[in-house]
Amino acid sequence: MKKKTINILMLLAVMATAFQMTSCSDDDFTATIFDTNDYPLDRNLYTFPLDTFVKVNFLEPYNMRFVYKMEYIASDKDKNLTPASYDKSCQLAVLTKYLWHDVYKDVAAEHDIFLKKFSPRIIHVIGSKNLNTSSGTETLGVTEGNTKVTLYRTNLLNPDDIADMNEYFFETMHHEFGHILDNNSLHPTPFNVLSNGRYNAAGWNDTPDSVAAAQGFISSYASMSYTEDWVETFARYVTRDSVSLERMFNTADYEWEVVDLKDKNNDLEVDSADYFCQLKGTFDIDTIGYFKGDESGKGEHKVYRRVCQRDADDHVVLDANGHVQWVANLAGARNIINEKIKYVRDYMKTEYGVDIDELRRKIQSKQFRVDANGKYLTMVKPVLAYSDGGVYVLRQNEEQLNAITYRDPSTGKTQLEQLLEELNEYKKLQTK
Repeated sequence: MKKKTINILMLLAVMATAFQMTSCSDDDFTATIFDTNDYPLDRNLYTFPLDTFVKVNFLEPYNMRFVYKMEYIASDKDKNLTPASYDKSCQLAVLTKYLWHDVYKDVAAEHDIFLKKFSPRIIHVIGSKNLNTSSGTETLGVTEGNTKVTLYRTNLLNPDDIADMNEYFFETMHHEFGHILDNNSLHPTPFNVLSNGRYNAAGWNDTPDSVAAAQGFISSYASMSYTEDWVETFARYVTRDSVSLERMFNTADYEWEVVDLKDKNNDLEVDSADYFCQLKGTFDIDTIGYFKGDESGKGEHKVYRRVCQRDADDHVVLDANGHVQWVANLAGARNIINEKIKYVRDYMKTEYGVDIDELRRKIQSKQFRVDANGKYLTMVKPVLAYSDGGVYVLRQNEEQLNAITYRDPSTGKTQLEQLLEELNEYKKLQTK
């Protein structure tokens, strides 16, 4: 009865309002009762340049908000998080446009509407890390309802280190975007059985990337589930440079084992000279070349290394030239990873008109320096590991050269500085 009474009263109110409207024929009516004027941003604000940049480059063309002023109510309230600094937010904003939006705009078949249709409506950036103390893991990004992506550790953004920047930011963006695309159009189900029985939802974080590669995964996180495997395969493939990608494939060609140095110190001399391994201690150094600090505080001294052939007395078998003989991966891990990439390649081309190989080339061309013939420039860098016995140089690593922070002699500027010039132009418009 109460509900019905309310409805009758509401009907009478509407009828009265309608009578008043029809009886006032001299009133001027517009299409809406709301104020639709587009008021300019406040030029008195210190943040006016970045506010204008994100409005012009994200909101207007893609209906996307780039939120760098941390919104507590939209954050993980169970964590101790801090806002992103203004300067780091500026860097991340211009790099997001340069390395993500501009690349998709160039590559997608429907380049004029692809991002407008499928990109997240909100990118929310947080300054601090999002650590999960119970599991010892770190959340790099979160997708919510296919409309919002949250990125963490913005205050640690380091444009001088492309591998670090990709892993913690742009790979995360492609990863979360991959979830959105997958939810919009589900990936092919045969992909899910390529690593059936190998997924480890509880222990993936204890698996280094080298061991994961030998199991047929492009990263350790990919071994969590087939949905994470799908988006990790996509994200890692399009953001990894040629050198580190080939290093991952080479790693997948061999079997790997975990060795406690306290049990096999007699092998350490051979290990330091010939093995490309991961030493858990002061540094975590993975065979694929990723550097990850050991935040556990446990001080473990374990080596993840290629399995070598041994004789009946458990001694390492060397060839005539004194080189260690490695045990090949019989599970075909390289082929499994390549098969997964093929599924992603066909899916992205068929469902979204995006060539992931062209996408990857575009990203690399923006991130890395090339010579006059278009060949990527590289340098050799020693990989160091610390142990109780001192410092061991495990291998000379080849790396592609950073184009983002390289200072061009002809202009005297870095690419990042040129990207920030648009914000500097908006800064001139600020109220003095």
